[in-house]
Amino acid sequence: MATIIRPMKSLTFTAVDAAPLDGSTTGRTYQAKDREVHAAVILAAQNITPYITIDEETDSVTITIDGTGADGNTAVFNIYGYGEDGPAERIYHTVTTTLGTAVAGTGRLYAEEIAGTDVHTGVIGIQDRELNSNSMAKVTFDTRGLRYLYFEPTTFTTLTALTFHIREWGSK
Repeated sequence: MATIIRPMKSLTFTAVDAAPLDGSTTGRTYQAKDREVHAAVILAAQNITPYITIDEETDSVTITIDGTGADGNTAVFNIYGYGEDGPAERIYHTVTTTLGTAVAGTGRLYAEEIAGTDVHTGVIGIQDRELNSNSMAKVTFDTRGLRYLYFEPTTFTTLTALTFHIREWGSK
């Protein structure tokens, strides 16, 4: 069996989501129809779409994070998954990521610490995540049955931008 590795997809946020999904407010429920409604609000405010479409052959994703800021700056976010037409499923919730000193590009540093609440049906893997390790932490989880990943930044502490780099992989 061959391994499928897709080109990296990236989402950059320059502000937090001022009105996150809450499950009951109009336009912010977990229903599939609200994914597009809520995304349109963020799209207009930040000129981005807060979700990616996962290819059908994808079994898992590995996510690395970088940001515009300084060593020790933090951000808090949530990750949701949607099936083709199903509701949002919380995957990784109230996740705090901390920038380290590993350079990701001009003015950008990789996150070296990632810690949150795993609420996925499978295990969330967090690798290479030590503060002051000058490393690049990564998150890996199973995406079988999901069609979209939805990213929701809720807090920036001194950061001016946060980028999620999503690498999809699976088997043929």
